[in-house]
Amino acid sequence: MKKIKFKSLAMRIWATFVVINLIIIFSISFLYLVAFRMIGENSKIQNLKFAHDVLLQSSNLGQSKNFEDLSSLKGTDHFIVRINSNNKYEISDILKKNIEPPQSEKNNMPPPMGADPETKNWMATFIVGNSIYENEFKEYHNNRKFIFLISSIKSTSTDRTYLISYMPEMQDNLLIYILIVTGIVFIAIGFFTAKIVANYISKPLNELGDYAVKVGNKEWTEPLEVKSKDEIGRLVESMNHMQKELKRSDEEEKMFLQSISHDLKTPVMVIMSHAEAIIDGMYIESVEKTAEIIKEEAVSLEKKIKQLLYLNTLAYSLENNSEHVEFNLYDLMTSIVNRFEVINNKIKWNVNMENVQIQGNEEKIQVAIENILDNGLRYAKGEIKVNLKKEDEFIILDIYNDGPKISEKNINHIFENLYKDKTGNFGLGLAISKKIIDFYNGEIKAINRENGVSFIIKYPIN
Repeated sequence: MKKIKFKSLAMRIWATFVVINLIIIFSISFLYLVAFRMIGENSKIQNLKFAHDVLLQSSNLGQSKNFEDLSSLKGTDHFIVRINSNNKYEISDILKKNIEPPQSEKNNMPPPMGADPETKNWMATFIVGNSIYENEFKEYHNNRKFIFLISSIKSTSTDRTYLISYMPEMQDNLLIYILIVTGIVFIAIGFFTAKIVANYISKPLNELGDYAVKVGNKEWTEPLEVKSKDEIGRLVESMNHMQKELKRSDEEEKMFLQSISHDLKTPVMVIMSHAEAIIDGMYIESVEKTAEIIKEEAVSLEKKIKQLLYLNTLAYSLENNSEHVEFNLYDLMTSIVNRFEVINNKIKWNVNMENVQIQGNEEKIQVAIENILDNGLRYAKGEIKVNLKKEDEFIILDIYNDGPKISEKNINHIFENLYKDKTGNFGLGLAISKKIIDFYNGEIKAINRENGVSFIIKYPIN
């Protein structure tokens, strides 16, 4: 079955209201038809048995009380059945009212609820046995349900005598009619209520929709006013926060592209100018020196491009292609330090490391550490210290260089993609390191020492 879809919020609210209303109506109707009627029927049977017993114990049935005057026994009647030796039925009524209403009232009275002679004869056919007591029957006759009791009466004659007390089952559907009418009224009221509620809800939602379209088109506008503390108000706050973050990311992206463009353009211009100098024969010093400058700039350009591509694919690589194995960090650090020591033989290396095991992708961890050492080697004046130790459930790697301190203004931003050092050079190495360490739930930070800077990595062992 195809699901009905409403484009209007008001219709959806109204449809929900109608469904809830119908469920309530059907539930109450079902309870009434099954439970309440069963209870009511049992109560009527008990009252009928009471009247039946009273008549059985009465010495003169004809002068007994008329039980129909009781509201719980409305419509009840009693009659005597005598069966002679030839099984012929003789039916006689009892409990006749002594006072007849005036003829004018008789004309306006509803038809009697009692059974006609043919129905009474039908009830008599259920008599089985000579001595019975309160045999109970619930049967239909002429599309009408009757509840009746049959008991034997002691008689001095040879005829068998029986008392039959009966009550026609009267279905009072007033409650159902009231529920249906009330439900229709509530459904009609619900339609207008749904319109009001929908307008109240849809107005801020429409504003949010327009706001989201502008944010999607990078049309930064004034934040929406938060007019409530409910779910819609929290949604407005979230949208405002989203615009703020997207605006910041957009600005950072523009700055990032500008910085990348500048940093890539500079070595390209140097390479082109020196290449043209060689062609024109206007180079400075010698061809070899000019070619060496071109090579250095090409190497620098290649490094920047590789870092950029590496950073761009790092998140995907960590999530999808990252092996998580246990390896010896001491061995890895020893290999890295040995390779960096030969780069600048004027730098003194002070290495103090413990033998520790960690888990992760060895290649990615190596890149993160090499970027920090490369940064330290660039600024170190004469010394680099490497300390590796275990503290509780973490390893602490401290890489110190005795270069210039980082200003307090910039020390918390050096791991961002857009950070430039004081010389204006653009680098992605530290941003790559932080991304890798963060992926493995570690921490990385820079701290100014008395004479230099320490880069500290705190990495979980397990």
